[in-house]
Amino acid sequence: MVDYVADLAAKAEARVGRGYYDNVQTGKRFSKGLEETIQKLESTPVITEIKFASPSAGKIREIEDPLQIAMKMLKGGACAISVVTDPDDFQGNLETLANLSRVVDAPLIMKDIIVSPVQVQAAARAGATAVVLISELFSRRLTDEPLDGLIREAGRLGVEVLLEANSPPEFRKLPEHRPDLYGINNRNLSTFDLDLSTTERVLAMNRHLDRPVVSESGIDHPRDIVRLKKAGANAFLVGTSIMKALDVESKVRELVNA
Repeated sequence: MVDYVADLAAKAEARVGRGYYDNVQTGKRFSKGLEETIQKLESTPVITEIKFASPSAGKIREIEDPLQIAMKMLKGGACAISVVTDPDDFQGNLETLANLSRVVDAPLIMKDIIVSPVQVQAAARAGATAVVLISELFSRRLTDEPLDGLIREAGRLGVEVLLEANSPPEFRKLPEHRPDLYGINNRNLSTFDLDLSTTERVLAMNRHLDRPVVSESGIDHPRDIVRLKKAGANAFLVGTSIMKALDVESKVRELVNA
């Protein structure tokens, strides 16, 4: 059986090795952090994601101007935007992140398979407010870099860390690393199996958390938001269902008003 996350990690190491993250345009970081934005928001915190493809869904949307998509997302009420920068499996690029950072008045997250401090440095240069780190990459030693080393590097550069896990045991280890936000991925990145109840199971076993919890993957309808709110999630990262929508602005508004 294919171990997808190991394959993704190997491709990320190859990108680092060939210098993909070295020549990054200079961006402009938003003045407010992601954690603060989520904590102070009165409406449902929906983080939208710009990605045109994924290994699990294939092509999601025809390539078009990311800035126009981002503006529709913000008009619909998105509190932040995640930009996928993996070009191999998600048709992402670093240029989109840097370009959006200069014009978008919201926190931006660099979403990639991060296995090296070089990628964190690229995120900082491109204007990212935060990066996503996947706990499993480090607990399974799919990279030689220590997780705490990458978190320290992010802190040095003023970049927040959203540290995510996919299971209760993996999630239980997250607080010891002191990230800025906790993430729960409803998709198992080893098998690509999707189960929205992952967030419910994880939070049932991990209560009294000191940071916001972001649930992601598989969120398609307002009822999903309501369900995950009841489980204890504080914010929701939604990519595929929004990128597939004919009317991006209306789809985001629908989720924000859940």
